[in-house]
Parts: sequence; structure tokens; C-alpha cells
Amino acid sequence: MIPSSVDRCAGIRRKGVCMATLIDWNQELARKGHRVILSGVPVAMHCHHYNINLHKMLEDTMGDRGAHLLFTAAEEAIYGAFRSIMAQYKKIRTTNSKLELASTIYQNCGLGVIHFQKIGPKGGRIISPSSHHVTGWLAKHGRRDRPGCHFARGWIAGVLEAIYGRPTGNYSVVERECKMMRNETCTFIVKEG
Repeated sequence: MIPSSVDRCAGIRRKGVCMATLIDWNQELARKGHRVILSGVPVAMHCHHYNINLHKMLEDTMGDRGAHLLFTAAEEAIYGAFRSIMAQYKKIRTTNSKLELASTIYQNCGLGVIHFQKIGPKGGRIISPSSHHVTGWLAKHGRRDRPGCHFARGWIAGVLEAIYGRPTGNYSVVERECKMMRNETCTFIVKEG
């Protein structure tokens, strides 16, 4: 269930209609026993302890291959899930509405906040002022010397590939600034190829 303090219509109005009301969030983002279901698709939600220990183990044991594994897993998971949501909600047609829905899903799943800025089918820029993974990393391991939001990079790539009708692997996402490095925000640059 979505907390009542969340403004479901913030930035998602088209011609005075709240796009978020097209989706029954209490039904589409639900718990069934111990399972979390987003629009009929099971979602794995873990605390920061699990996520950050997995992240660190993959980086420590596999290096860049481990970071790529996190990226690819997130990319493929959201790609399929977001395409499924779009197939169910055909009234959400504009790119801006899809981007706003993606941002809302990211936040409602407890991943943090992302703002798509200057984004198009060729790429663009995304800002994240708040992240579950950043908070977890800083609490457990402190400051990093290089960007570390591999899951967020993959999630961004996958959701944009779904929105723009591209196959997975179409977008590269580079994190230019990272709050794990004590930058003010995480800043992602997206490019085709």
C-alpha cells in the first residue's frame, strides 16, 4: 500500500487528469504473503544489508565483471517488468508520462528518487538526490573513491530501453557523480551504444 503522504499526482498530470490515478496502486503494488507484486510481476525487495553485502561481494570477488552483473540484472528485470506494465496500461502513451511513471515506480519500490532530465531516445541525463543503495553503502562501508550505483545504472538503462522500444544492451549509462563519493547527487549520463 502506498503511504497517504505520497502525492501520487506530483508531476503526472496531463490536461488536468492525474495519470497516476489510471493505476490502482493498492492493487498493482501489493503484498501477497511474503511476496511483493508489481503489476502481476514478483519483485524482490531486500534491506540495505542484503543489497550492499551482495554489491560488495560481487565487486570484491569479480571486480568490474561483478559491477556489470549488477547492471545487467537490474537492466533485464526492469525491462521486462516495465514492458508488462505498459502493455496493461495503454492509456499511458506519452514519453513524459512513461518517464514519470518510471520515476514513481523507482520511488515506490524504495529504491530512491530519480529525475529524468534532458532525456530522449539518444540518451540524456538523470539525477538522483536520494538512493537506497547509497544510504546502505555509506552506513556499512563509508565513502568510496569511485562511483558505485551499478544497480541504478542498469535500472535506468532497462527502463529507458522499454520506454523507447529498444532492446536491452542499447544504452550505456555512466555515473559521473556519486553520493557514495560524497558528491551532492548521483548524476548519470545515458548514451546509445
